[in-house]
Amino acid sequence: MVQVVPEHMISLLSWDVSPVIPMGVLFLVGVLIGQGVNAWVRRMSLQSSIQPLSRCLGCGSRVPLWKLIPLIRWIPFQNRCGDCGTLMPRSEKFLELATGGLFALFYYLTVNLRCLEVPSVVPPAGMFEWRLLSHYLLLILLIAATSIDFREYLIPDQITFTGMIVGILGATVAGQLQVMHVWVDWNQAIPGLSGPYIPDWIKVHSHWHGLTWSLTGLIVGGGLTWILRVVSSVLLGQEALGFGDVTLMAMIGSFVGWQPVLLILPLAPLCGLLIGFLSRAVTGKTYLPYGPYLCAATLIVLMCWKWIWLAEWPATVPGAPPEFSIRKLFGDFMGLALIGGIALGALILMLLLLRIYRAIPVKRH
Repeated sequence: MVQVVPEHMISLLSWDVSPVIPMGVLFLVGVLIGQGVNAWVRRMSLQSSIQPLSRCLGCGSRVPLWKLIPLIRWIPFQNRCGDCGTLMPRSEKFLELATGGLFALFYYLTVNLRCLEVPSVVPPAGMFEWRLLSHYLLLILLIAATSIDFREYLIPDQITFTGMIVGILGATVAGQLQVMHVWVDWNQAIPGLSGPYIPDWIKVHSHWHGLTWSLTGLIVGGGLTWILRVVSSVLLGQEALGFGDVTLMAMIGSFVGWQPVLLILPLAPLCGLLIGFLSRAVTGKTYLPYGPYLCAATLIVLMCWKWIWLAEWPATVPGAPPEFSIRKLFGDFMGLALIGGIALGALILMLLLLRIYRAIPVKRH
């Protein structure tokens, strides 16, 4: 299937200009933003003894100015407080590095590999850059949510409700930030003759459509996560998902729409199982927050969207339609039920394994 690239994207997508330069710039920007996220997370902390970024976490004494400069402060020299000997947090340096790396990687995948460009959804002139900016804002919010959830097992409303407002307003005002329209039925497409069915009002009323797909993603993300929260409480006898996970998924839905949400939910338990067992082996922790795995699954779906959406099982007969196609599931109510069942089944499997995971004794030396 041939994809048409708008003229305004030629300069951004051209291989004549090395992607290393903008990726390097975005890495530095990401590092600076990562430091800002660290400061924001400290301010959101519920711990009364928490200190601002410019002071030692142990005694509150002022940190040397050079230790506040990104990149330079990663140098393993004088990493202990001169007054109390407290080590400066390595996790904050890692967050800055990870943020820079994610910024550069996302640019490469989005601009050079066009990971979000699929048939029927190609941003018009000027909207590609705005959609890219919208997703970078989502990345920042996901990084902040992951950081504080790992530290304090909570996701503040400052992150999620702020994100919902930004997601809905951005989608409504811009009108063309979606990775997929609120309704696209590929079951009605005829190869070589006609594309998928897209309601006419979507093409005519782009701003109303922006509001619709963002709100739909918010409702589906928050609603389904609430259902999974109830199911997990019944299976475990205690809450495995907090209300912060519900609002986090609602926020994610407001940025990406409902179709990616249905792929994020079954993928998140798999991320949780992998990282959870690794963490158990290394740290011995028996409880891990679920929010970071929703964030990890979101990143995977966004960065692999084109390949996930276009995935299909080819027909055995030459010239016949594919036997199975991911995108066709989203235009069929039976297909949607299948995706929902997979998401629920993945969560149930994760929770059952989690019970076993918590029962394994840990040797402490």
